[in-house]
Amino acid sequence: MKKNMCSFKTLYYGEEGYLIACEECRHFQLAFQTSLFTLTADDLKIFHSLVKQHREYHREATGSFQKNIYIPTPLEGYGMILDQRELQQLFELLETAEINFKTMGLLELFKPVGH
Repeated sequence: MKKNMCSFKTLYYGEEGYLIACEECRHFQLAFQTSLFTLTADDLKIFHSLVKQHREYHREATGSFQKNIYIPTPLEGYGMILDQRELQQLFELLETAEINFKTMGLLELFKPVGH
């Protein structure tokens, strides 16, 4: 029996991290600084929402390099502690990846059948 191998599409790749999606298992892999997560689509959506909320809440603290922003993750007992700059970087990574994911999905609609 042949086991399916992950087939990744890059949604974002930058100096601070990356987000890739597996077309086979429909999971996402998020790398940011020294953290690496494998997330379901639902977990990623919730995590992205939390990052957006924290970014709005901590918007006034621009320029702060104090690591005092806690972002919980879907993994029990694991969270991220970020400063304002890192939070902004993570937000931009997730926003760009979301746009790219939606764009790829739209482009798939226009592929000829059987390709």
